Parts: sequence; C-alpha cells; structure tokens
Amino acid sequence: MQITITDDRFALNGTELRFPLDIEQLKSLLGEARHVSKKYNHIYTWDTLGALAYAKDGRKVEGLSIDYISGFLDFSPASVFLGTFTINGMDYRAYIDKNIQSARKVNKWDEGGTLTIGDLDVWIDMEDKQLKSIVISQHEPPAPKVYSDKYKYQPIAGEKIAFKDFNFKLAVIQELMYNKELLKPAFDLYDFVKNYAGREIDVEEEGYEFIPEVTAYFEALEIDKKYAPEITEISQDGGDDIYLHLLRFWDGEDDTFNIRDFEDVRHFPNLKRMNLFYADNLAEIQAQLAEKGITVESI
Repeated sequence: MQITITDDRFALNGTELRFPLDIEQLKSLLGEARHVSKKYNHIYTWDTLGALAYAKDGRKVEGLSIDYISGFLDFSPASVFLGTFTINGMDYRAYIDKNIQSARKVNKWDEGGTLTIGDLDVWIDMEDKQLKSIVISQHEPPAPKVYSDKYKYQPIAGEKIAFKDFNFKLAVIQELMYNKELLKPAFDLYDFVKNYAGREIDVEEEGYEFIPEVTAYFEALEIDKKYAPEITEISQDGGDDIYLHLLRFWDGEDDTFNIRDFEDVRHFPNLKRMNLFYADNLAEIQAQLAEKGITVESI
C-alpha cells in the first residue's frame, strides 16, 4: 500500500483521489474489505494492510486510517501498516517529527494532533510519544469567528462620574456591577477575551499582570451619576469579582488595589462606611473620612 500526500495531491497506489473517497474505488485499489456496521458509521477494514475507512452512509469515505499498533476492537486490522507513506516528498515519520517539534513550540502540542497539508487534515494519534494511528480526511476550515459587541464602548447619555482614583472607581464598580447588578453587562474576563477581535489574549499566560485591553475597558467605562446614591458602603475584599477579572491571578498579598486618594467620596452623598484593604496610614484615612461622616475599617 502506497500513500502519497503533497500540498495539492493525494494518491493511493499511484491513483490520485479526492475526499470523500468512493468505497468501491478503494476496494478496486486495495482489494475487498471486511465490513463492520456501527450505529453512526460503516467501517471497512483491510486486515493485511493495517488500514480502515470510515463512511457514515456506507459509500462516501470521510476518513482513511492506518494503524501502527494492533488494536482490540472488532474492526481493528489484524496487521499493522507496513506500506510506504510520503508527505511532500519526505518519509511520513520524518515529516511528522519535524512538524510536531514546530507545533509544540507554537501550540503546545505534545501527544499528537492535526497537521493540515493542502486541503487535507492528517490527524496523528500518539500515546507516550508512540505513534498509534493516522487518519487522513478532508480539511474543513473553521467557520469565521463571530464576535459579540457586548463589550463595545458605550458612552452614557447622562452625566458621568469623574473619578480621581482608579482603585476607588473599581470598588464602586464592584458594588454597582456585581453586588447590585445595576451596571450591565457584568464583565467576565474569559467572555471578554473570547469576544475581543483585536488580538489573541492568553489569560493563562498574561493573567499574572494587568492585561492592557482589560484595564482600558474599565478605565473607559462610564458610570452615570444617577447611580451615586446607591453607594452606601464600600467593602474591598481580595475575592471580589472586579479584581479576579481585572488581574486574574492576583494573590491579594500586596497593595495593588489600595485606594490612595479619597477625594472621590464627594460623589457619593449616602456613603457611610468603608471596609478597606490594610494600609500603613489607616489611622490617617480614618481621621480624614470621619470628618465626612464615613466610618472606616480595615480587613
């Protein structure tokens, strides 16, 4: 059995083919196959060749598989694949080894995956770095990604609150967006990343620092003055939603989100109590805000 794949050609035993393959043509090239009918698939097995074909309707073959390890399923070939297989002029093993090394660097692909060659997908199944099987099929480009505009900048119609201290603003957002559910949409980091079209954001890699696009979202977020009377207390906590979404892997062990300027209390006439992250100048803050009728405690 001879398989040849290039960027513009797929051939079996010298005959050029295109997916979906015709099962009768495969039989004429490879000989009769053992047929096993499953609930959602018809499987044709060439026992001596180590090859299988999968056809949902029993006629049009969507995937051609070659096995390198003896299987135990009722449709597994009796022998492993020992034929010749080249990809773009290289022995398939050399080609796969070369491209897996590149894929690991880019996609963290370790135990196999899919290589796209021309209009074909070559799916490589590996276990403990040992090649188990290869499935060849038609490449189906992913559908264009659809982005939601739910996080698109929306200026408010009313008068906005002009904050002097960004961390004070974040504490207010926690109260209005997550506690009282008045500001919508409620920001979700992973949903934002999924719908951000500007670039690919990797939260697992970037979440230990401020992600610029996320910070920019909250900096630009406008809060209508009509919500100011809703703020009767502010209570900062390391587990607050706002901090988990803004700095995903913050450990709460530093003063990153400490409020340093309390001039913004002037916007909130009903604010009577604040529970703040610890600060060395807590007594000074308590005295300053006591003059404005605000009780301050520290977590």
